[in-house]
Amino acid sequence: MHLSQRGGIMAGKSADRPAGRRPRIGIKEIAELANLSKTAVSYALNGTGRLDADTRARVIAIAREHGYQANLHARSLRGKGFGALAVFASVPPTMTEIISTTDYFIRLWQGAVSAALERGYMLLLAPFGTGPELLGNMPIDGGIIIDPIRQDPILEHLTAKGLPTVLVGKSQDERDSLNFTVDSPHGALATDIFSHFRSRGAERIGVILASQQYSYSVEVRRAYLDWIALTGQDDLFVEIDEAPLESAGYAAAQRLLSCHLRPDAIYTSLDRLAVGAFFAAERAQIRVPDELLIAAGSDGAVTRTAPVAITALDLHPDLLGRSAVEMLINQIEQEADPHEVLVPGDIVFRGSTDRPAAVA
Repeated sequence: MHLSQRGGIMAGKSADRPAGRRPRIGIKEIAELANLSKTAVSYALNGTGRLDADTRARVIAIAREHGYQANLHARSLRGKGFGALAVFASVPPTMTEIISTTDYFIRLWQGAVSAALERGYMLLLAPFGTGPELLGNMPIDGGIIIDPIRQDPILEHLTAKGLPTVLVGKSQDERDSLNFTVDSPHGALATDIFSHFRSRGAERIGVILASQQYSYSVEVRRAYLDWIALTGQDDLFVEIDEAPLESAGYAAAQRLLSCHLRPDAIYTSLDRLAVGAFFAAERAQIRVPDELLIAAGSDGAVTRTAPVAITALDLHPDLLGRSAVEMLINQIEQEADPHEVLVPGDIVFRGSTDRPAAVA
């Protein structure tokens, strides 16, 4: 049973372009015409990367044919540089305050700042949710994007300007499959939690997922479907598109717990959703952990200080931030090929799953 909970922010495209004005071609359009990734096109036009001569020549020919004009200002920055990097996140307005106050972001930011200072760079925090139209004159040598969304406008902006970019979390756009990426093994870690649930006697595992526009949620969903295919249990999951607050976790858990065969364990992709699930269980007079196990895919003060402390994944965001900065500076200062770095995470076991191991 797949329970879908929709709502929240709906994004649309703006008004049509004024009649008679020739559309401006950019990296994205050239990539489509050349059937290449935007990163590869950027390398071809900027004379960087390791592309073969024929591919580079073909990209340049397409750019000339369609009147593409390179951003000479951005290119000149490569020579002298500003010594400044920026951190971005493409989030809806309702989440701009949430993300900046989460433990995950604060720890990621601290690790990133430390790494930048050690290498002689400043790290700027761009206002979350800021559109690319306000970033045109931002004096930076490169950027880090946290949890890029599909067709991420910040990623498109930085790529079009030829600026080095690192993603914390995978891009879900096929044309952006070649990126500099730092990530956590979300699917593998979620599977470890499912195994832990099973070892504590759980037979019906439910999952509450954040929006599928984020790669970590997609990976957990895939891991969960693989798990239930192996174990033979029915699927019990709720997807939310609204802000991942305790209220959203509460409503999603209520739906799961009202099922005829309710779950006896719930995994949520984020910490606040897990706290909401706990309060839903409390309202339904379902005891945690005796009757329901709960775990979260990220850790924070809310999971540590819940009435029953909640088992959670420590994704080591400080190491994610440090790794992202190191990767970005290496990309700026020396030629490098796109690649991915995975930062291992750990399960922090707490009271919400503190039940004796099941007898085999």
